[in-house]
Amino acid sequence: MINRSCGLAALLMCLAFPAFAEADDRLVDHAYDPKEVVRIDGKAGVQATIAFGQNEAIENVAVGDSQKWQITPNKRADLLFVKPLDSIARTNMTVVTNKRTYFFDLVASAKAKPLYMLRFTYKDDPKAAPATAPASAGLATLDPGERAVVEGDVAGAPADTSTLNFAWRRSGDTKLQPSRIYDDGLSTFLIWPERTAVPAILMLNAKGEEGPVNYAVRGNTIVIDDVPDQLVLRSGRSIARLVNDRRAPTGPGALPAAALATKRPMPSSAVAPAPVSPMEN
Repeated sequence: MINRSCGLAALLMCLAFPAFAEADDRLVDHAYDPKEVVRIDGKAGVQATIAFGQNEAIENVAVGDSQKWQITPNKRADLLFVKPLDSIARTNMTVVTNKRTYFFDLVASAKAKPLYMLRFTYKDDPKAAPATAPASAGLATLDPGERAVVEGDVAGAPADTSTLNFAWRRSGDTKLQPSRIYDDGLSTFLIWPERTAVPAILMLNAKGEEGPVNYAVRGNTIVIDDVPDQLVLRSGRSIARLVNDRRAPTGPGALPAAALATKRPMPSSAVAPAPVSPMEN
């Protein structure tokens, strides 16, 4: 009788205080080493998340084979979502933030045990340090264009509208489309409304195959270091397309007509509207 009572008591204790689950080895904390190449094991259809340090923001992402890997940041630019598009794929990736540079080997196979989360830790991380505070007093005295230059906001910086091309035709799901897209003949600039999740940004190659683009985060704007003929935006099963109808004119004979080819004309100050930060998780 005593044994039965003890057994019942033990059972009740287990129900009241369940044992702590063992750590999931798919969720990894990894000490940052600037001389290390970090391996990310992936599996087709499974997304991995890379988390960077406090107050750290992604500025540039470059991947060796952008046809077989989908690379997307969150809007705050402190997380990077990595997903292989093929069952077998291997390439390298470099991520440059406002604080550090990271090197990765991306390896996908059908038998891999995929990583779900890789969170970097840092020996010298000043956890108590507040987020970078704007110099409110100084910035308040600047006009919008000057302030954009100080803050590194490419889209907000003054521009010669005669060299900009706004003739980008849109189609597909309007929820995926940016509020503004234009190019200067060398780079393409995309801005989404505030609190809008940025979709995967893909570019078509010569064979018509989709692949991620290499881009940088400049201030609050996604900047593609190219002017493609067409961009494809995807989120789940939703899709939208952005087609470049006209290349930006260049040289001293450039005409301002390209700046008038948008349904959203530039304001009289020729300063692009203040964009929002890239992807919010």
